Amino acid sequence: MSAPGRPEHELLQAPPEGTVVNVLPAIAWPPLILGARVSGWVRLRDALLTLAAWGLLLWTMKHTMQLVADYLRPPVFHFSSLSPPNWVELWHRLDPFYHFIAALLLWLLFWALLRGRQLRLTEPVPQPAPLSVAAQAADFGLDEARIAPWRDARILVVHFDGAGQPSHGDVTLADRRPRRAPD
Repeated sequence: MSAPGRPEHELLQAPPEGTVVNVLPAIAWPPLILGARVSGWVRLRDALLTLAAWGLLLWTMKHTMQLVADYLRPPVFHFSSLSPPNWVELWHRLDPFYHFIAALLLWLLFWALLRGRQLRLTEPVPQPAPLSVAAQAADFGLDEARIAPWRDARILVVHFDGAGQPSHGDVTLADRRPRRAPD
């Protein structure tokens, strides 16, 4: 994709002399939030927000919780101080929503049956053979010994040099800071 009036190869060149270029500070990528680097304020904020959300949920269900408590206290399975809900009125209020849910369910079922038939009639594509370390190393122009430890990493950030070749890799473990992968 190129800009209007400019060939694509010009977009990859350095900007003309005297052009102001905004350079953003380098940030660690990918932005991993490790447990050891989370501040106490973030933990306190998360705990307070969680408690507030649970409190709001319980407050919105307060009438239902009162009905359940009244229904389960002696005499059990009888409403003693509260009147039972009017199920007919509740059903009439929620009736449009039930119809909408039924329509969505039928729509989903229709497309699942149609698409399932198409998928069953499609010829399965065999899984390609795993890429060998030698073939991967040849594609990158690197030694096999250099790529082999990278393949075992769960998270690997590969850094490239000015020529576009991989220079080194940082293996990031879930409980530690990034460490440099062996070259």
